[in-house]
Amino acid sequence: MIFEFHPGRQLTIDCPYPEARSVIQGNNPGWVFGDKPINPQTVLVWSQGIRGFYLIGDRKNEVFLNELNTVISCDLKSKLIQHQVTWIEICGGPSWDNIIEKMFSDRNLEKSKQLVYKLDLDDYKLDKQPEINDEYQLLKINQDILNNSSLVNKKFLLSKLSQFWGTSENFLDRGIGYILTVENQIASLCFSGFVTEDIRVIDIETVKFHRRKGFAALVAQVFLSECVNQGLHIHWDCMAENIASVKLAEKIGLVKRHEYTLYSFHLD
Repeated sequence: MIFEFHPGRQLTIDCPYPEARSVIQGNNPGWVFGDKPINPQTVLVWSQGIRGFYLIGDRKNEVFLNELNTVISCDLKSKLIQHQVTWIEICGGPSWDNIIEKMFSDRNLEKSKQLVYKLDLDDYKLDKQPEINDEYQLLKINQDILNNSSLVNKKFLLSKLSQFWGTSENFLDRGIGYILTVENQIASLCFSGFVTEDIRVIDIETVKFHRRKGFAALVAQVFLSECVNQGLHIHWDCMAENIASVKLAEKIGLVKRHEYTLYSFHLD
């Protein structure tokens, strides 16, 4: 039987994914399922922020694995549809790849390569501050920004915070973020999408009209500098085929540490 846990419980399973750990710890919204109500050996985590699943723990847990496909098709399908999600994205690292492929062999399973970038605090130079000019403003996300009615596309920011944090209040309690504005419009933003221990997982997005102007690198540099000043470690996950994200990660000083396979299929 598979049980659902209330996020915020302390689990003893080692979890290499900070996005999943943040959900388990109750920092970011999502769901946590395990094979036992106490001290589960295998856990499935769904993150609302990235709208994807993580498998962690005992990959030889036959009881859990045998039920998982049915649980996803029945119990989880309705929950996902409520979040307007009609597909499954799932990963577990190299040791889980063969199991995932076998478990969902009856699906039209697709796979892609994900790259994980991190920041070496010793190598990052705090003098990497962007030059400020009259074209744009770099502003820290705080209550004043959230209350600013002059921001033309403030809904863009609020939507991002809602997706990753549930509420703006949760973000202000735990998160860090900056926006770059041009003529009272948010052109680009960079914020901590997930928080766990001393790790901050980056989310960066630039509105379509303002892409290819270097704005993402500018707002990311300010974000990184604050994190480094606080002794925080940076984690960034992106698709290998997203060349723009890969170039941006390298431009702002992140280093690729490893890669893994992400599997996906549409719900029936």
